[in-house]
Amino acid sequence: MNDLGTSRYRLSAALTRTVKNRPPPSATVFFMAQTIEDLLPLLADLSADRTTRRSLAELASSAGVSPSTFQRAFGRLVRESPKQYTRRLQLECAALMLLQSDDSVLDVALRAGFDSHEGFTRAFTAQFEAPPKRFRRQAQAAGLDAAARHLDLLAHVGPCLSLFRVSTKPPPEPQMNYDITQQDLPAQTFLYMAGHCPHADIAATLGKLLPGAFQYAMSNHIALQGPPTAEYVTWGPGMVEMHAGVVVAAGATPTGDVRVKTWPATRAAVTIHTGPYDGLPDAHAALDVYLHQQGLTAGGPPREVYLTDPGEVPNPADWKTQVIWPLA
Repeated sequence: MNDLGTSRYRLSAALTRTVKNRPPPSATVFFMAQTIEDLLPLLADLSADRTTRRSLAELASSAGVSPSTFQRAFGRLVRESPKQYTRRLQLECAALMLLQSDDSVLDVALRAGFDSHEGFTRAFTAQFEAPPKRFRRQAQAAGLDAAARHLDLLAHVGPCLSLFRVSTKPPPEPQMNYDITQQDLPAQTFLYMAGHCPHADIAATLGKLLPGAFQYAMSNHIALQGPPTAEYVTWGPGMVEMHAGVVVAAGATPTGDVRVKTWPATRAAVTIHTGPYDGLPDAHAALDVYLHQQGLTAGGPPREVYLTDPGEVPNPADWKTQVIWPLA
């Protein structure tokens, strides 16, 4: 087996293994969930075990609450119902299996936790706007079955696209000890959706824009080349204009609310913020001070690249965000 085949096998095994010995989230951890941080351990469990179907009653029972209480709290915090969330993870896992193997559609359906070919095909077609066979054929024609970067991102981007920039705790005390470097960034194709919002609604707005861009890329077999990203086009005293989406392979076609642009190759000041998203203003402040001290000028809107999916890493202290300020 070559290196790419080995990496695909390991990735598939990581996605499809069942976490049998992990205890269910306790009621004291989850409910009554007041913030998204209360819910993160459960989301990490669901992300690690995407092929096991769990009913609302099972999830509620594991949390020690009624199904109606569970449904309300989950939907309020994740912006998807438990059924929508778990089914989406199942289907994204199945899509990855279709790209990685020559297994029959029925075998993929069963591995992904579906009971029948017919039920799987209906759900898959509704999610990706193409039945499984056509999805695989079109993806192979586009070369996605051999795109290791796309497969890796597909495995790790999907779980909680609605949670990037979500608030978890009061912001920590400002710290200006960021390691800032200057890097030469290559030209990149950015597939995105645009939005305006007050500062307080950044997370909620990203929670609408990022899933839309990701779903468009998936349905149209556009190869992912980078994690979810936000570009802050304008940052006024009251309102923010942002472009949110993913870096993709060149040649993507815009349509409707989904747009495509090319960032030219540029030099940029770059740092990594580790911790809750509430502390990101400190990273931007550190870059602003750095540019002033170095006699540099910003050459474009700042970007945030969300390197960690909150649905896979339940501790906000471990979340990593790359902050980029292009230079003139």
